[in-house]
Amino acid sequence: MLIVMLTGLALLASFALPVVASASRTNTRITSGPSGTIFTDSATFTFVSPEDGGFQCRLDSDDPDDWRPCASPKSYSSLAEGAHTFEVRALNKSGNADPTPAKARFTVVTEPPETTITSRPIGTIATDSATFAFISTGPGSFQCRLDSSAPAGWSPCSSPQSYPSLAEGGHTFEVRALDEGGNLDQTPAVATFAVDTQPPETTITSGPSGTIDVASAIFAFTSSEPGSFQCRLDSSAPAAWSPCASSQSYSSLAEGAHGFEVRGRDEVGNVDPTPAAASFTVYTGPPKPVAGESVNLEPVEGTIELQCPGEDAYSKLTAFKQVPLGCLINTRRGVVNLTASKGQSGELQGGHFWGGVFITGQKAGDNQEVELKLAGRRMCERRGSKQKPLATLSKSGRRGRKLWGSGKGNYKTSGSYGSATVRGTTWLVVDRCDSSTLIKVDEGTVSVRDFVKGKSFTLTTGEQYVAKALIPRLDPDLFP
Repeated sequence: MLIVMLTGLALLASFALPVVASASRTNTRITSGPSGTIFTDSATFTFVSPEDGGFQCRLDSDDPDDWRPCASPKSYSSLAEGAHTFEVRALNKSGNADPTPAKARFTVVTEPPETTITSRPIGTIATDSATFAFISTGPGSFQCRLDSSAPAGWSPCSSPQSYPSLAEGGHTFEVRALDEGGNLDQTPAVATFAVDTQPPETTITSGPSGTIDVASAIFAFTSSEPGSFQCRLDSSAPAAWSPCASSQSYSSLAEGAHGFEVRGRDEVGNVDPTPAAASFTVYTGPPKPVAGESVNLEPVEGTIELQCPGEDAYSKLTAFKQVPLGCLINTRRGVVNLTASKGQSGELQGGHFWGGVFITGQKAGDNQEVELKLAGRRMCERRGSKQKPLATLSKSGRRGRKLWGSGKGNYKTSGSYGSATVRGTTWLVVDRCDSSTLIKVDEGTVSVRDFVKGKSFTLTTGEQYVAKALIPRLDPDLFP
């Protein structure tokens, strides 16, 4: 019995050895077929083996039950999109399969690629350049176009794609992918944006100007573009700008000149380089005189008398008073402070006057002279039986008519034969009884005009000049 079993084992061993040896010799080789990415949904493979027992194939599986008999060439159609793995193994005559099947991996791409923009400008930008980055669902290349709907507007491009020197306004960028099989993205990725590098224009629509009699101010303003505003008051420092609304108020303003500025800032950060500006002056004191219409008077010392147009007699000036031009002002026994306007700027000019009688005048407009014309009696003869010789009276000048002035404004003092125009000095003008006008400078510089000779010149501190009539005569008492 033992001999029979050994004999059976020997026979079995002698039968199995050739099978194992034959299987080890079986090998398979794919000679043609797709690899990598293909742009069709069909594939054909050819393969060979030194064995002649046939072949088995399977696609996209690792299940042993999915091996199916096949022959070279082996074709597949209607393949799904994506990755695939084809395997083939040869069989020997005994039906043993190649333990190391031949494999081919490939990817089917028949759908056009999808393009995605990953980086782009958004909304409105304050620069004239833009850069875009983009990707595709598969390998290939890209085509871009900007602000065009024409087919010819497409041109090859790569990520990132930049555009410099863009025009102001809206722009549209498009990009589409082209895969290696020639499939073109039929729905390009699109990005819209706008370029705004121009600053806004700012306009003040309301607010004070000139001189105001309150210590507060309100300004309203607009901009040519939506955005915000920055304001500053009485400063040229960059740090003085602060955010403000479309109406800006100020209170408790100091007396004097003020300067207000406002600039618009658009939504992308462009700032108006030429801010809108307004200047004004706060003056809450007595009413200001009006150039060409009125002057302000205030007694400084002594007695001051007034007789204005329409009045029949002098009245005493006891406190501040604004009077019309043309008033007769008597300062023989006192000193008066006279203030006049320089015009639209609201600036004032003032001076002290004493020792005579004069009439005020000024033309309307800016920076016009304030004329003080000598008036009143000359009193060139004493009353009574005994009269002082005319020569004596002429030398002293005390019996003529005169006016002293000391001020820093634009004044012109006029006598009968000459005038003195000053802009800050102390001076005297006298109509003397010998038919002459004396002009004397105590301090500063005076521009003199000789009416008789028709000439002008300048006097300085300590100098004087006499303008004489051609034929000396005794002038009667008169009012110019």
